[in-house]
Order: sequence, then C-alpha cells, then structure tokens
Amino acid sequence: MGPSLCKLSLVCPRDIRTALADILDDLPDAVPGYTMLDAEGRGADMRLATAGERVRGAMQAVQFVMILPREAVAGVLDVIAARCPRRQIAYWIEPVEDFGRLT
Repeated sequence: MGPSLCKLSLVCPRDIRTALADILDDLPDAVPGYTMLDAEGRGADMRLATAGERVRGAMQAVQFVMILPREAVAGVLDVIAARCPRRQIAYWIEPVEDFGRLT
C-alpha cells in the first residue's frame, strides 16, 4: 500500500488567488496538481473588502483543492504561511481512501 493520502482544501480571498497559485506552483514535488474553484465565504471572521461583499454579507473567495501524501501537508502549510501576503486563509484536511485517473 502506498502513502496515506489526504485532501487539503484552502479557501482565501480572491485577490490573493494568483499569489497562492504561484506558491503552490513552486512546490511541484509536494503539490503535483490542484484545482481552483470560485467560492463565497461567510462567517464571523470574514473581512469584507468591497461594498458588494458587504451588501451580500459574503467574501469573494477561491478554494484550492489538492490530493497529497499526508506527510507533505505540514510542509506545504508552513511554506504558505511564510510566503503568503495575507493570512486570511482557511484550510482543512480530509482523508482520501483512493485516488487515480480513469483511462
């Protein structure tokens, strides 16, 4: 059996999408690929930057989703925390039973 896999999800304000993607792109050994999804964030800790966000009561966000070996996650989060221009990033980790590609 191979390494224990997990799904790492990151949610951040849309205005740092490119910066966070650049950080992940610089980690090809730890992060061989990821998916970005447009999202809206709601919650007491949200900093709503624009008038539109304040009217909607939701932050325009992007979600990054990646499948990684469990032992790589701490290093990826450490690099993001050190290099990220803004700290308003939420993350969570979920176990992955299997991962592959259909051929």
